[in-house]
Amino acid sequence: MRTIHWLRVVAGVVLLVSFSWEILREKGSLLSPGYLKVQFVVCLVFLVDYLLNLALTEHRWRYVRHNWLYLLCAIPWLNLIEWRGVVLPRGWSMGVSLLPIAVIVMAVYILLDWIDSRRIHRLFFTYLVGVVLFTYLAALLFYDFEARASGLLDNFGDALWWAGANLSTAGSSIIPTTAVGKVLSVMLPMAGMLFLPIFTTYIMEQYKKRDTH
Repeated sequence: MRTIHWLRVVAGVVLLVSFSWEILREKGSLLSPGYLKVQFVVCLVFLVDYLLNLALTEHRWRYVRHNWLYLLCAIPWLNLIEWRGVVLPRGWSMGVSLLPIAVIVMAVYILLDWIDSRRIHRLFFTYLVGVVLFTYLAALLFYDFEARASGLLDNFGDALWWAGANLSTAGSSIIPTTAVGKVLSVMLPMAGMLFLPIFTTYIMEQYKKRDTH
């Protein structure tokens, strides 16, 4: 089982790199065939992991109820749509292709679960990785949509700066013009307002523990 868990971590990283390359390369109106193949293989790894865990557990219905979102993310929707001969616009394709990336956070937690919990607080670190990953993905999507719709972004660095500024709730001088950009500009400050108090509380708890010792 550890082998498939490691494979899931690697598959998640490969998917993230491929998704990044798909956006940062010379953009087209549709997703490239190479990216669709990568997503199919990654989804296949996630499906195998899901089915193995389902076969080994004693409480299968409970496993299905608790992991329905994982199964939903692991299905290669884009490939199924392509096989049906349906051509989606790039915007819709990007939204569907993000589903398997949600599994990356789970894969990261599995990796951290093998690390000594006395040295690294896994739950907080996983949450931190999730926030950073969300910010990075938001920057990618913002760059993909806004760079083609407006002339306010010269490169991906501008999109990263925009995402970081909005996450910190400081705001940015770059005003989105697309629907996706506007939604992201609302979601990032919300994520920042949720994360910053947790981060502050975590730091205070660590100092309290040191004082008690």
